[in-house]
Amino acid sequence: MQVACETAVAIAGAGPAGLTVARLLARAGMTVAVISPPMGTNRLEMLAPSSMGILVALELTEIVRDPEVSRPCAGIRRRWVSRSIDYDDFLRRPGGEGFIVDRRLFDRRLRELCVSAGARMIAGRVTAVRRTRTGFVLEIAGEESDVTLATENVVDATGRSSALARRLGATRRLFERLVAERCGTEAGREPSQEPVWLDVDVVETGWKYAVAGPDGRSESWAVHRQARRSGNSGALVNASSVTLSHAAGAGWIAVGDAAAAFDPITSQGLANALSSALVAAGAIVSAGGVSDASAANYSDIISNTFSYSEVGRAAVYCDMRAL
Repeated sequence: MQVACETAVAIAGAGPAGLTVARLLARAGMTVAVISPPMGTNRLEMLAPSSMGILVALELTEIVRDPEVSRPCAGIRRRWVSRSIDYDDFLRRPGGEGFIVDRRLFDRRLRELCVSAGARMIAGRVTAVRRTRTGFVLEIAGEESDVTLATENVVDATGRSSALARRLGATRRLFERLVAERCGTEAGREPSQEPVWLDVDVVETGWKYAVAGPDGRSESWAVHRQARRSGNSGALVNASSVTLSHAAGAGWIAVGDAAAAFDPITSQGLANALSSALVAAGAIVSAGGVSDASAANYSDIISNTFSYSEVGRAAVYCDMRAL
C-alpha cells in the first residue's frame, strides 16, 4: 500500500537534533513530519557546562534535571601517560554544572514534546529523495505502508551518515577516522543522584572513558584510530571527526551529527545536536524556509564551530602525548 501526503518541513531522523528542530518548527506554526527509523540510541552521554545556556533557550532544563533522565556530573578526570590526574572541575567552568544523560529516556521525552507541539511522526526510513519544482519528494519505507512525502524543505538529521545531505550534493570531509568500542556495561544496583566523574585513561591504541548514569548503570568505551575486532555484536560504532562540505543548501539543512560529527574526546556531540537544531530552526522560521542566504550563513556557523572544536581536540591529544 502506497500513501501520499505533504508537509512544509520533512525531518529525516528522530534523535535529539531532529526532534528539537521538529518541536521548534511546529511551535512556530509550520506543518512538520518526522521520519523516525526503528532503532534508537541506548547509551550514556555527557552535557558539559557550556550546554546550560542551550538547555535554557530550549526549555529543557526540567527534563535534564529529572533524576530518571540524568545524573549530575562533577567533571572529567584525565589520567595521562605519566599516570598523573588532570581534573576538569565543572564548578570552575561557566555554567557550573554538567550531566550524564540516559539517551534512551532523554530521546523519549523529546519525542513526547515534539508530538505535543503538533509534529507528525512517520515510522520508517527515507529510501530516496528528489527535487521538484516546488521542493522535494521523499520516498519512505514505512513500518505499515510505504509513503510518498512532498515537502518544501528537508532537514537531514540522519546522524553520521548524512544520508540526505550527500544525496543533495554535499560531501563528507573526514579529519580523522576513529572507532569507539563498547568495553563493558554493568547494571546498577540502584538509581543515584550522587555526582559522578567521567574518567578518561590512555590506552595503547588510543584512550578510553568510563561513566555511570542515573540508574546506576556504568559504561566504558575505548576510542581507537583503527578498528579492532570485537567479540561483541554491535560493539563498534563510528566515532570519526567529520563535517560536510556545506551543511545546507537551497531547501535543505543538516543538523547534529549529520552536519558535523565530533571526536568523543570533545564531549560535544549532544550539545551540538541541540545547538545546531536551535540555529537551524531559527534560520527556517526567519526565512520561511531554507533560502540560499540562510543556507550559506548556517554552513559558515557549522564550519566555524567544527574548526574551533578541532583546535581544542588537537590540544587535548597534545597533552595526552606530552605527559
